[in-house]
Amino acid sequence: MSKKGIYSITGVLIVAFAACKSTPAAKVPDTAKQVTAIVKKDSTHLLGMWLDESIKTEKGEQVAYQIVTQGPKTFIQVITFKDKRLNVNDNPEIGPSASLVKKTASNRYVSTDNASEIYVIEKTGDLLMYDQTGFIAKCEKLL
Repeated sequence: MSKKGIYSITGVLIVAFAACKSTPAAKVPDTAKQVTAIVKKDSTHLLGMWLDESIKTEKGEQVAYQIVTQGPKTFIQVITFKDKRLNVNDNPEIGPSASLVKKTASNRYVSTDNASEIYVIEKTGDLLMYDQTGFIAKCEKLL
């Protein structure tokens, strides 16, 4: 390539860079800032999922439980699925029937609404569920 070709390309790049630099910065609307803040503050994280093989819904769907965090809060919720078609999301939505739980030990969660509802994650990863009557179910770890 000749020197003339190099200077031409350099000149174009300088003009393009100068044009970008001289353009005023676009303002981010306040609503976009608010949405970004909400997403960062309220994003969810899936801690684990367990299959309850002992029950099915009236529609014949299988039942699984998820423990999900959202900021400083932790929830347990029931999800249902047909056959073996389970869609898993790392950032699941917190459903209206989710129960707020408090972590009391590294593997133990207690319902904030009912202290007799206790969820324990075994060393094997399975979920043990208890209520005022005692042991309810053992659910196999899916994730």
